[in-house]
Formats: sequence, structure tokens, C-alpha cells
Amino acid sequence: MMRRATGNRARVSKIETFPAPSGGWMQSGNIVTASKQQAEVLDNFIPTAQGARLRGGAAAYADLGATVVRLFGYSSAGITDLFGSTSTGLYDVGRLNGGGSNAFADVDGLTSGDWSTTQISTSGGQFLVAVNGSDHAMYWDGADWNPIVAAAVNELDFDAESAAFTVGETLTGGTSGATAEILAITKSSATTGTLKLGAITGGPYQDDEAITDGATGAAVADGASAAASSIAITGVTTSDLSQVWLYKERLFFVERDTPSVWYLPVESIGGAASEINLGSVFKRGGSVVFGATWSLDSGSGLDDVCVFVSTEGEIAVYQGNDPASASTWALVGVYDIGEPVNKHGFFKAGGDLAVLTKDGIIPVSEALKKDRAALQAVALSYPIEDAWKDAIANETANLPITVSLWQSKTILLVGTPTKYNGKRVAFIANARTGAWGRVTGWDVRCSAVVADILYFGDGNGNVLVADSGGTDNGAQYTGLYVGKFSSSDATRSANQVSLTYRAPEELDFELDVMPDYQLVSLPTPGPTSVSATYTWGGGSTWGSGITWGAGGQSKTFTEWQTAYANGYALAPVVAITSAETTQVVFEILSTRVGFEMGYPR
Repeated sequence: MMRRATGNRARVSKIETFPAPSGGWMQSGNIVTASKQQAEVLDNFIPTAQGARLRGGAAAYADLGATVVRLFGYSSAGITDLFGSTSTGLYDVGRLNGGGSNAFADVDGLTSGDWSTTQISTSGGQFLVAVNGSDHAMYWDGADWNPIVAAAVNELDFDAESAAFTVGETLTGGTSGATAEILAITKSSATTGTLKLGAITGGPYQDDEAITDGATGAAVADGASAAASSIAITGVTTSDLSQVWLYKERLFFVERDTPSVWYLPVESIGGAASEINLGSVFKRGGSVVFGATWSLDSGSGLDDVCVFVSTEGEIAVYQGNDPASASTWALVGVYDIGEPVNKHGFFKAGGDLAVLTKDGIIPVSEALKKDRAALQAVALSYPIEDAWKDAIANETANLPITVSLWQSKTILLVGTPTKYNGKRVAFIANARTGAWGRVTGWDVRCSAVVADILYFGDGNGNVLVADSGGTDNGAQYTGLYVGKFSSSDATRSANQVSLTYRAPEELDFELDVMPDYQLVSLPTPGPTSVSATYTWGGGSTWGSGITWGAGGQSKTFTEWQTAYANGYALAPVVAITSAETTQVVFEILSTRVGFEMGYPR
């Protein structure tokens, strides 16, 4: 009978190369046959066209004092304003930049911070219109916030406030006897500001008279009452409007928890609102959660259409420019998609519209061609399918899934309610390649791109600049890459690992090898050290020879380190920690694992 030889045999040394993880973090598909250009773990790295770069930090910008619910911007005549909201106030974030007082909100006494906004140009100027489905609609004209109700608005300046006023209460003048409903409260300091009022009875209010409301509010009038705004919306109560968007020079609004949307005359932020009831259009019932403009290829080029998305995951697509005219307004079709996560869960990429749903991030263009079951395979979030499902399972009203597209940097940032090792997690993607990474340590409750800067707000009231600096608001962070496991029919004994990377100079990091699909004892290196000429503003800036993924990085380095692991499947590990004041430039190009072959299975 033949026997297998048992004598000593020379072990064969080999090296296996793992390309850069330009394919990004992959949490779907077969783990054994995954591409080596993908990553099992890609934390705090952003995939590039040729590799993956260590993300920048989160630089403190302002403090709103409470959980930041929404961020949004306004731009006109070269002036840009960044606004943020909490559950009770609306803030000019720029005023708070650098440590400005957060003792007062620019608009106070609110009942919700969940604002939806859009900007429109009319003959009267550039306006930012905001609705939240709870408070009166508001508009910003570049200098002042005013409520939009069914009639003209008056205003009364005040000072020496001794107790806060309440929206909805009746303001009474102690000398004049004038009365009016308080519609909004704007502040210029902790004890001074302006009350926006409804129709005044028995007025006008008088300078220096005591003013009180029906609750506890008390102050002194600073001047006489005056007209503030003649803009009004009739036909619908503006506090019931939860979302707003611009389509064909008209403002459209969603009426909260109903199948109805409303629209205004062309180029107007006021006037008689007209209703479109979609109750007979949506077969599965529910209410409209949001609407948007989308560019549809009609066969003779792109044409803007208006889409209405229901809470049950149906999309009604309309074409035309005047909903009041049957000859210029028509239903294109109704299509199925997964249930949307919330009223902010969509973004535009090129001419397409992508919707964040419970099934994944779905392009509307695909919804028109495929049924819901087939859409999951073409979801933009398909590579991180398992992580997406976990985020959906943990989403709440206070911990929503949010999204912003930073087009100039091709970055898609998705805030999630997920935690990893006790830290909040966000998802980040290269918007051009569709490759994903994971950000640990960013508590992204909301985000916005304003003046080509990506901001996000967290649960502690901080507004931060994303991908900026080398710490997360003073805390160090670690970039971690674990490659997809490469399997063999024989055991292998890894003994060394190398990294080829781009950076202005050699950096400190740790390399390792993981065996047989196990992620244990992952390295946690101390902060890398860099020279003064390395960091941003010290000789290495964007556009000075450091262009991610364009082959223009200043230098390429390769370093070998000892690492031991035994198994049928091996994966390289790279870990680097940033604790610098300014951003650390570091891009993974490739890794190699040196090993000796063992015996077949």
C-alpha cells in the first residue's frame, strides 16, 4: 500500500500582492471570492480612483448648545449664510463661529427644528423659504427672518426682556392696551429682539411701554409697532407644511401626514396656494413624505419632471409646468420603491435622483425600469448591504439617517444611528466610483454643503467642518484597513507584510496579517509624527503636487514589517493614527504579504 511521504520538505516562500482598496468597503457578496481591491474593513479611509486616503478630521466651527437637527445655507450677491436649528431655535451659525455666544437663538420659541428649505429668486429678491410641519413657515431675505401666515405681519422691537415670550400667546401693551398674536420671536441678544405679530387691535404699541404675553413673557417696547412683511399664503395653514422644493419656478409644499401637496404662483413666495391631492394616485395609501425635481430622459434629451414620494414607497412622476392645466400637466407613471427613510432622504447626482429607502439607496432612473425586488441589486448602497440594514433597524426620529453630496470632492456622507465600539458611525463613499468606507467617531445628525464646505451637526450641539484638520474636535482617530481575505488550498504561515503608500514623507503606522476570516487583536498604533513642512499650510497643500488618485502625489514609499499569522486565508492590515492639528496626507497604494506554504487541506 502506498503511503504519503512524511520526511521534511522545504517550505516554499512566496509573496502575495493586494492592490489598493479602491473598490472600498464590501459587506455583501461571497466573502471567499471577493475582489482583493475591496476591503473587509475600511475605517476612516475614503476610497480614491487609485487607492484609499486617510480622511481629514472634524474641525469645530460653532456650538448651538443643543442637538443640531438641521443645517442649511443661503447665498445671494456673493454673500453666504449658514443656518442651523435645534428643537427650539434657529441660529445664524456664522455668528457663533469662533466662540460667539450661544445664549440666544436668532429665531426663538420654536417647537421643531426639522426644517426643509429651498431658495427662490423673485422680482422682490432672493429668498430662503423654510417649513417644518409644526411652526409657521418662515422666509429669510438676506437680512431678516419673517413668518409666513395668511395675512400681513407686523413687528415690535423690545429690550430689557425679563421672561421669555411664547409664540401663539397674545401680546398686550401695558400703556396702549394694544393686543396681537405673537407669530415669531427673533433675537439680537439674550434680552433684546423683535416680536413678529399678527393683526394689532387697539394699537399701535408705544415706545418704552411694558409688554407682556398671556404666559410669562415680559419686556419693554423699544419703539412703536410697524409693518414687517406683506407676504402671506392663503388656502392652507403654513404650520402644516412639512417640506418645500422648487419646480419650474414654483414653490411646492407637502402637507404633513396627508396625500396632499400645494403649490404657489410662478416666482412667488406668497399668494393663494392650490392643492394636488394624490390620494387616488398612490395605490398603497399613506401620505406624501417629500417631493423633488428630477431630470427624465424623454428620448429627445433631458426634461425636468416633478416627483412625489409616498411613505409607503411609491413614486408618482408628473410632467409639465402648470398643475392647473390638463394640457400642460400629466401623470407619467407611478413606480414602486422601498419605503423612504425620512423627508430629507434623497439627493441629486447629475441628472438623477437617489432616494434613501429601507431597501438601500435607489436611483429613481432604476425604479422606472425594475420592480422593487430587483432594485436592491442596483442600489448604490449594495456593497454595504448588511451595514445598511443595521442602520435602518436602529433609525429613530431622534437618530435619523441623513445624507449630503459634496460634489466638488465627489464625497457622499451618510449619517447613521449605528455605533461601533461605543462610537457613532457614518458611511462615506466616493460618489464617482461608488466605493464605500466607514467613519468612526462622527456623530452626524445632519449635514449640508455650503460655500463648497461640508458641515455636519452632532448631538452635543457642535457644528463641525468635515474632512478638515487632523483631529476629531481635538480627539485622535485611527484609519484601519483590512483587506479581503485571499484563500488557498494549503495552510500558509505569514511572516512579513509591506505597504506601498503616498505621502510627502515617511510616516509611522502598523502593519499586520489576519488569518481565516478572523478580526482579532487589530493594531491600535500611537499617533504618527510629521514634520513642520508636511502638514497643510506648511508646504503640502492641495494643488501643489498632491492630487489624490491623479498620480501627482509627491513621493511613494514602501515599508516592510514583521507579522505572523497561520491559516488557509490571509488578509493584510494597515493602521495609522492621526492627532495632528492639520490634515495628514496618506494614501494606500498596495500591500504585500510574505508567507511560507504549508501542506494542502
